Amino acid sequence: MKKSVLVVPSLLLMLAGCAAQEKACEDITLVSEQIQQCQALQRQIAKAKGKPILRTELERRYQQDCVDIRYYRDEHQIAICGNKEKIKKASKEAEILEELK
Repeated sequence: MKKSVLVVPSLLLMLAGCAAQEKACEDITLVSEQIQQCQALQRQIAKAKGKPILRTELERRYQQDCVDIRYYRDEHQIAICGNKEKIKKASKEAEILEELK
């Protein structure tokens, strides 16, 4: 009886911890979508040349959503997942598609 009183809560805590853990590795399709969103922001920045307030906001969003986030993820993901080459390939493919447009 005493063992089950200690074991059950311990198991519940362990299961809850595992269930709450996020996926450490990035999905390649998610990376491709993020790259496309960043490219769309770059196009909007280029179109907003005569609108300094809008351009400043777009540049801030680009810095926050594309540069800062990617830097953090790229630095920490390789140690966990090892799928850096797949991500680079997806990035290059997105750049090629963008050039073709």
